[in-house]
Amino acid sequence: MKILVKAIVCLIGFGFISSSAFSQRFDQGVGLRIGDAFGISYKIYGQRNTAFEFGIGTTSRNRHGAYYRDKFKNINDFDGLRYADHDVNYTLALQGRYLLHYAFPANVEGRLDWYWGVGAQMRLSGLEYSYFNESSIIGSDDKTNFDLGPEGILGVEYELQDYPVVSFAEVSLLAELVDQPFKMRIFGAIGVRYAF
Repeated sequence: MKILVKAIVCLIGFGFISSSAFSQRFDQGVGLRIGDAFGISYKIYGQRNTAFEFGIGTTSRNRHGAYYRDKFKNINDFDGLRYADHDVNYTLALQGRYLLHYAFPANVEGRLDWYWGVGAQMRLSGLEYSYFNESSIIGSDDKTNFDLGPEGILGVEYELQDYPVVSFAEVSLLAELVDQPFKMRIFGAIGVRYAF
């Protein structure tokens, strides 16, 4: 954790020291995001070094198993029952972000930026929980999990010099407000966009 904090501080320092000449050739881009969430990313670049990004996607059914298992303990309908298993029927993730870009202090062809920003993330998932009652008889019940909260983002973006292709890698930290207030969750993704 200390290494992550030091890396973030160094990146922010480089951003303020380096030129913030934000010289992308395109106004927007749309592409594929691979990670958590897996889906579509649309980004529009604003004045100077600003950008807005919107995403829609899904998450692997096998991801966040421990999160959903712990969630079982907090559902009132399951008081007095013992967790057996769960199955994820569907997931949906929506993201909206405001980002600030800074030139990365490296001599490369094309544009290499690092960025940070804030946004909001909403996650919806349908679950089927299996459980044991006090007589050790197994039962099941469907539940919908809804999570909403602000997120902080840190990433790197590279635009090819001769082609309208932009790749990126990022991490984000979600602080849930709904339904587990102040529960922190870390997500990561890489991706590529067609710029136009």
